Amino acid sequence: MGRFFLFGFIIGLIFWSISVSWVYDAINYYGAGKFLSFLMSILIISYLSIYFGIFACSIKYFEKNKYKIIVLPSIFFILEWLRSWLFSGFPGQNLGVLFEELWGLLPIIGVSGSSFVIVLIFCIIFSKSKAIVRFPAAFALIFLLLFGPGHYQQNNGEKLKISVVQPLINDIELLKEITTNAKSDIVVWPEAVGWYDQEIFVDLDNKTVIGGFFYESGENENTNIYTAICNSKTRHCYEKKNLVPFGEFQPLGNLLRPISSFFNIPNSSLTSGTFNQKKSNWSGLVCWEIVFNSTFIDRVRGTEYIVHISNDSWYGEEMPEMHLKHARARAVESNKWVVRATTDGISQIISPRKEESSAKLLRGEVGSVSHEIYLNNDDTLYIKIGDLPILIFSFVNLIVGYLIRRKYES
Repeated sequence: MGRFFLFGFIIGLIFWSISVSWVYDAINYYGAGKFLSFLMSILIISYLSIYFGIFACSIKYFEKNKYKIIVLPSIFFILEWLRSWLFSGFPGQNLGVLFEELWGLLPIIGVSGSSFVIVLIFCIIFSKSKAIVRFPAAFALIFLLLFGPGHYQQNNGEKLKISVVQPLINDIELLKEITTNAKSDIVVWPEAVGWYDQEIFVDLDNKTVIGGFFYESGENENTNIYTAICNSKTRHCYEKKNLVPFGEFQPLGNLLRPISSFFNIPNSSLTSGTFNQKKSNWSGLVCWEIVFNSTFIDRVRGTEYIVHISNDSWYGEEMPEMHLKHARARAVESNKWVVRATTDGISQIISPRKEESSAKLLRGEVGSVSHEIYLNNDDTLYIKIGDLPILIFSFVNLIVGYLIRRKYES
């Protein structure tokens, strides 16, 4: 069993070293130093690789179980679910998000459900069963991934023209200048451009700004500092719930206090927003909140369009493309437009239908992009039911598979 764990762990090291190389840049950005940043990156990559090792062990453990075709995809789904919340969560780069050609089932079962189906297909193909339906079943699932409703969704709702601003630096005067010249009345600013103050918008009476700000709540010892996305006209805000480890809070609390002096993190004591927050007609997601399934579903349900703001400048060169891909996947999952504004790229107004999306503001570009979107408050099946049905199904499969194996051993 140890040999199988090691094999899976090594595959995980390779995969995660490629997928999350930006972790080093994120930690080093705030002055941790190259050595400590490298050490922390190795620890994070090693932790993530454990999930691959566990899955490899499960392949060996259930190799003689006649229900392994359904048990193994269930274990993979459960492992991705655990990774999404354990130790504050690291939910990005799920198998189901990696290949856009396989997004056909996203409006029905989401990214995590698509991971389940992809593993199921491999289990069916490599099964030693001689059942005549084996290959037709695999072909049917592949067909759904390639040509399912995620590739052909329609939306004929009311239109709204909106702009995204990309300033390259968080300079309020520059943001106001670009906003004044933007070709729409609703303009989206990126994450954490400054402290929230209504005086900022005095010269922008003809514009509605939706943007990211810091603000304080409470008094004296009970003061909380939030990073949020707020509407300048309605003053409605979504407080960021899923804070970034090391960048916005110290994970594992006192456990890392002995090395906290190595970090120069000015925003490391932000307060996390609550799960259920008052909604507007738009849903707001800040930075990597967009990769958390539960936060995404809760915010988006019943809203007309999605606003995603981020500052990807401290993630290095690799992360912005991955972040953009997750935003595109969320547009397909929800059949709602995603209006994505970042500090230094990549910004875009994203349609559930890729060919309808706006032009991109690439990294290092300053300016704005305006585009017409369709509003849609009808939720897809995935937004209505989330991951819970497949999660329950997976745990039942795992328990039944385990009991059958124990019975076989006895």
